[in-house]
Amino acid sequence: MLDNLFNVSAASSQLTLGAIIIDLVLAFILSFIVAVVYKNTHKGLSYSQSFTFTLILIGILVSVVIMVIGNSLAVAFGAFGTFSLIRFRTAIKDTRDVAFILLVVTIGLSVGTRNYLIAILATVFTLAVVYGLNKINFGSIRKFDFILNFSVLTKTFSNDRMRDVFKEYLKYDNLLNVTSREGGKFLDYSFNIKFILNSDMEQFLGKFNSLEGVEDVDLISAKNDIEY
Repeated sequence: MLDNLFNVSAASSQLTLGAIIIDLVLAFILSFIVAVVYKNTHKGLSYSQSFTFTLILIGILVSVVIMVIGNSLAVAFGAFGTFSLIRFRTAIKDTRDVAFILLVVTIGLSVGTRNYLIAILATVFTLAVVYGLNKINFGSIRKFDFILNFSVLTKTFSNDRMRDVFKEYLKYDNLLNVTSREGGKFLDYSFNIKFILNSDMEQFLGKFNSLEGVEDVDLISAKNDIEY
């Protein structure tokens, strides 16, 4: 009786307790790594802790479903009917999330069918691609890395001196907006800028703040496209 409890028959394949534990642990480890990479590479404002949590559960549960189905067509149809009752109420805001869901499903399928090498290699290769594309900011259409906002007192401000500092530290600059205040006494500027060397950022800010007539300098990172 105990042998029947701890030895599950999945059609033609036999699953022992040890094999089940190995499948569950491997599915958890690989899905956990995927969730960590998703968390560390996520951009925009649509991040959800519950989605990251769910990625891990999906990998584990899919592997369990595949273990249960085995080679049984009847069980497969039964599982399909059960899953058709599930309704996902939360809309996926970021299309990139779909790829991560597909990855953990692939992990569950591979582990559940004992294709451990495929599961491991697919996880490592896919996440390496994710990290690489994230590192080079692939797909971004931005030419500039930062937005520079500042105000000037028109009476003492010298545009030539500002240009000298720009030429020394910046690779590109593009005027976004200029607004007049108090009858032209003050001007508010917004520039898109890209540094020649990002390591010179502090030196640039120090020198720019020291320019006569310049005040309220604010530098905002614009490297990542903002998504909602």
